Amino acid sequence: MQLIVFDFDGTLSGGEMIVELAMEVGQGPQINEITEKSMRGEINFAESLSLRTGLLKGLSEKNAGAVYQKTCLRPGMGELLEELKDKNLKIAIITGGFLEGVENALLNLDVDVDWIVANDLMVERGCLTGEVKGEFLHRSKREALEKICTIAEIPIEEVIAVGDGANDIPMLEMAGFSIGFKPKMIVSEYCDVVVETVDELKEALVERNIL
Repeated sequence: MQLIVFDFDGTLSGGEMIVELAMEVGQGPQINEITEKSMRGEINFAESLSLRTGLLKGLSEKNAGAVYQKTCLRPGMGELLEELKDKNLKIAIITGGFLEGVENALLNLDVDVDWIVANDLMVERGCLTGEVKGEFLHRSKREALEKICTIAEIPIEEVIAVGDGANDIPMLEMAGFSIGFKPKMIVSEYCDVVVETVDELKEALVERNIL
């Protein structure tokens, strides 16, 4: 295997950035409900993202930045990323979440990866506009992964994908080896292995001589 690609929210990180942002504007329950529908595959990702980010309109850039600063990886994930790098695996993160939060989580542990595909929330006059931009917005995770594989000249059968939600299905389905990390029920059938903890994830990688 040459490349491992991770989802971020709910996989590398235990939280959901957009829910944390929503709490700042008192929209936590509403956004959480939309997020759960999307993760279960009841509404598509683009629609759910538009609905959720619209509810963030007016949140100050400063308060959004404070949420990003608190974004963190699950305990043990930083060490796992380092172990994967030591095995000369390329690492990618493909997420519908937000670039600044992903970068802060990695920076806080002094960990880096080879590719991050994420979105950005648009800001005007110091506040979020409720709109989002990013190369992932109108593309599936399959397309994002295909682009990385083309650039890096890595065959898709040499890719491991790790995710938990319905929008991860396209990359889990195409990867050579797919791992569900606490996956939603709809996602499990697309996974070669399902794990519930970071330790189980490591074990699954060791069993296949990836670690």
